[in-house]
Amino acid sequence: MIKKILAAAAGMLFSMSASAGYVQYDLTGPLNGSFIQHDTDQSIADFNFKLLIDGVTWATFNMPLNPLSGDGVTTVQYATTHFRNNGPTNFGVYSDFGGRQVTYLDIKFSRGTEGGFNYVANYRSSIYFESGESSGFEDFAGTHTGVASKGTVDPDVAAGLDYDGGYHHGVTPIVPTYINPAQVPEPASLALLAVGAAGFLVRRRRPQSQ
Repeated sequence: MIKKILAAAAGMLFSMSASAGYVQYDLTGPLNGSFIQHDTDQSIADFNFKLLIDGVTWATFNMPLNPLSGDGVTTVQYATTHFRNNGPTNFGVYSDFGGRQVTYLDIKFSRGTEGGFNYVANYRSSIYFESGESSGFEDFAGTHTGVASKGTVDPDVAAGLDYDGGYHHGVTPIVPTYINPAQVPEPASLALLAVGAAGFLVRRRRPQSQ
């Protein structure tokens, strides 16, 4: 009997330790999916989104965190927060799907009702279409709004993050800086947005390999 109790206690401790240190937020709306951040410094550990692009009715674009180089990458560019604790992190995402699509996504959160949160997601996307003589990039942009709520971190996912040092494999941690919700973006943030815009235009003009 004592052995069974000890085994059960050990199992509970393992389950608790596997999800300790992380908090998950689930997004509902035109941008949906979830992301996981550390409950200590609020840095982003992992995410997986599905983005609906206005004007593209035939597809919803998957955006899992994939910081390693290859056919396409999806990375966190920057992170800020309006919450000193117990709140989701604002962050920007860059995605490059093998040069055929380039997307910048900016997600910001505000406190909602009944303990939840609201999000505003601005995106700019350039997608390459092949349609005979008119082949080329088409630009899209839009703003989505929705809600975010705390979810449950899968213990297996938490264990995998722990194995890789607390972050999706290959991620360079970005600890968010605190910005008052009414604060005007500081020059460094504006410069970062300018660099992102320049990179967006350069990437679009890069010749496509056959």
